[in-house]
Amino acid sequence: MRDMQMFRCAIYRGGTSKGVFFRENDLPPDPGARARILLAAFGSPDVRQIDGLGGATSQTSKAMLVGPSKRADADVESTFGQVDIANPLVDWGGNCGNLTSAVGPFAIDEGLVSAAEPATTVRIFNINTQKLIVATVPTAEGRALAEGEYTIPGVPFPAVRIDLEFMDPAGSITGRLLPTGHPKDVLTLADGRRFTVSIVDAANPVVFADAAELGVTGTELPAELEARRDVVATLEELRAIAAEMLGIVKDRREAKAVSPGLPKVGYVAPPGEYRTTPGVTLPVEAMDLQGRLLSMGTAHRSYMATGAICTGAAAVVKGTLVNAASWATLREGEPTTVRIAHPYGTMDVRVRWEVQAGETRVLSAIVGRTARRIMEGYVYVPRARLTA
Repeated sequence: MRDMQMFRCAIYRGGTSKGVFFRENDLPPDPGARARILLAAFGSPDVRQIDGLGGATSQTSKAMLVGPSKRADADVESTFGQVDIANPLVDWGGNCGNLTSAVGPFAIDEGLVSAAEPATTVRIFNINTQKLIVATVPTAEGRALAEGEYTIPGVPFPAVRIDLEFMDPAGSITGRLLPTGHPKDVLTLADGRRFTVSIVDAANPVVFADAAELGVTGTELPAELEARRDVVATLEELRAIAAEMLGIVKDRREAKAVSPGLPKVGYVAPPGEYRTTPGVTLPVEAMDLQGRLLSMGTAHRSYMATGAICTGAAAVVKGTLVNAASWATLREGEPTTVRIAHPYGTMDVRVRWEVQAGETRVLSAIVGRTARRIMEGYVYVPRARLTA
């Protein structure tokens, strides 16, 4: 097979995402060469990804590169790549929290970290955000465990719980929890309409809009949201304006092509009863707020883990739209658990925070996820697609 080149990899489900994992030293260091390999491996650009490993959704078109850390405070480092389905682009701009839940198991199973029983602590330094994440992975006989009784909405089968603690998550891309210095900003669209948003950066930057101001309820399921093309277009324009404000792109008109993954965008609403995607009625007592996020221009089927970290952080900052929508009880000096209702159910995030000189500081945020190794082997890619 002289016309093909093969690369060793493993496919993992991490949280509600699925991706292809590579040992970092198995790929060339040049970002352009890496992108060409990933596009060919995933079968992009093609909305079906019929000629590769991609799953034809943004949640299943992800890559993670893992290798030994050069830092004393971390065991491994991870680099996340969002592989675009429709365009020849790999977005290295931010991190994926769901897929990060599989970094610890991958590091253990690959021998990058020595296993301990009953659980192994894996310190992960994420290259995209320059932040430390501590994973607690149940282990036995030198391997990461997969089977268990813990369930997360959006994954049909139970598994063992993996705790991810995002240390000092604020300012992952912009350097500040509130990048603009304000808990709320008013953005003006090209047609003159004005919307109030909260731009918060924790684990990843997210632009939060108000559901009522958008003309939605907050209870929408993905198909309902995507049917509201006006709302999706408005959210994308708000995201593009924020991308320009934060310096992620030079011109808002370039945001979709240059940085489709950052910042994230979505909306929040106070608790309200609704039926989830699986058909379960979720009462108001089961949640502290409702959240809906877009992923690469489409409605996220559940909720991003980094989005949950950012939502939890925003909920403890007075004056934000998220804080106003949330029913979570805030007691200074005590951790706050925020229950976020999304299309598949609820996701909890536990936020440790304090107030210093009148400003909220997020010390860490924890989410519980599950992950498992699905397969390992080699992906074959045409050599012709690897040349610039």
